[in-house]
Amino acid sequence: MKVYFVLIALTFLTGCDSVSLALKSAHQFYYDLPKLNDVTIIPVELAHSSKLKSSKILPSLPPLSSTDLTNSNRIPTSRSTAVASVMPIDSKPFYSSKILKIGSRGDAVMALEKRLMELKYDVGTVDGFYDQQTWQGVIAFQKYSKLKRTGTFTLETQKALHLAILSEGTHPEAGLPRVEINLSRQVLLFFDEQGLNRVIAVSTGSNRNYCETSKKTGEHICGVAHTPRGKFSIQWRIHGWRESDLGKLYNPLYFNGGFAIHGSPLVPADNVSHGCVRISIATSLWFYEAIKNGTPVIVFD
Repeated sequence: MKVYFVLIALTFLTGCDSVSLALKSAHQFYYDLPKLNDVTIIPVELAHSSKLKSSKILPSLPPLSSTDLTNSNRIPTSRSTAVASVMPIDSKPFYSSKILKIGSRGDAVMALEKRLMELKYDVGTVDGFYDQQTWQGVIAFQKYSKLKRTGTFTLETQKALHLAILSEGTHPEAGLPRVEINLSRQVLLFFDEQGLNRVIAVSTGSNRNYCETSKKTGEHICGVAHTPRGKFSIQWRIHGWRESDLGKLYNPLYFNGGFAIHGSPLVPADNVSHGCVRISIATSLWFYEAIKNGTPVIVFD
């Protein structure tokens, strides 16, 4: 009974949508889910005040050096890793040819995580353990590379990773910094003042019709799970959990009315949300701090 309760809870927590998808994240739900209950609405003019910067909940974001690849929650502010280091190499891949998946450990996983980090994919802590955040990094790479979205490090994925180079993005005319959300590939590219910072797996609107009961008012709500396309900017934010009509959002950053980029315990390989842009809870911790209000957000197919 406890297992069914957790799965049902996961399904309802992912508002902005199925039990089968919840199975993929049930074992990591309590690991990724911060024990935060306070919700604070932060106006635009106060979003980066000294009070927020001194928060004890979210860590500071020092530069990531080329010798410090052990904590991906740190946001690099300089390009200490040369672009040449992530260009295709002539030698054989430096990781094992064995298939890696959630639960795998060892040097092969460590090499995989380091390679993904070189290419700016968010894998969490680089520790040689294939956990849920490593899975997110692999999924992001598979999505961006138009591979089969398995979350498993297959031989096909290994070959593609060996040849991969840094992404240049699709909308350089928006300048720096900026956020690009590619709906067809289901990835988010975050560019800071120096260039590409992270490539993040997302789950956006499913484009399906829905009718549900509001979690806040109990009213019946119907609509289309559509993520708006266009050029927007981060308008306002809420620190912590926010209860919306269609579920809970963690650290939401709103870019168009009620549409937000937010943390969720369920970010599957496909687009399943009500219209918001889901990222993992672990990613949302640093992403919330790194993205300033006013940052351009371009959403496109």
